[in-house]
Amino acid sequence: MAHFNASDVYFGSYARFVATDKKMGASLSGPDNAVGDVGSVEFQLDDDKRQQAWLKNPYGAFIGHLDPSMSHKLALYQAKGWEIRYVLSFTAFSDGGETGTYWGEAAVIAFAPRYAEQFEQFVAAFARRAGDGLRPDPDLNANAVEAIVADPDSWQPGAKVKMPQGSGRTAILKDHRTLHDKVLDQARRKNPGCYVVSWAFIIALVALAAWILHSLGLF
Repeated sequence: MAHFNASDVYFGSYARFVATDKKMGASLSGPDNAVGDVGSVEFQLDDDKRQQAWLKNPYGAFIGHLDPSMSHKLALYQAKGWEIRYVLSFTAFSDGGETGTYWGEAAVIAFAPRYAEQFEQFVAAFARRAGDGLRPDPDLNANAVEAIVADPDSWQPGAKVKMPQGSGRTAILKDHRTLHDKVLDQARRKNPGCYVVSWAFIIALVALAAWILHSLGLF
């Protein structure tokens, strides 16, 4: 295989995103935004008529936008015809101001379409590791990129990337894929047994909460 510059075919980095309202923010703790989910990036014009990158989850809902610098970078890759994906890493809420801020981080990954098959396999493997609560580094060196192009199954995660600190009082909403997320994955693959188990799990939690409240004499 001919040698090439990694930047000619691949880009990867963690990027912070911010939800713009409470409804969008609340969805970050819901079942449609699990750590390790792979979504797309779409562009809309902001108030200054600049291209702003928005993360769109696998179910068609926007979950937040990236900052102007990253938006500009990704817009250039889109103009080159590259594929762009994101892998959800964690979601958080920071208390501050009147309403606080829902935000999170995702690994944004762009790649040249001629190697789409190889990098789609890499993204799937990366997403599985992210779902386990690891934070593998998406910023690959030339050797790693060349190895993935030659054999996507050869990729192994390196050092874990440290989570950033939120401003003010910050609560991490999600930082790994839970058992319930995995049950829902099975249900969405149209496995009826897992769907029933998922609802049974939710009903059991509600029943337990009701029993505790009743035991405390609250009703």
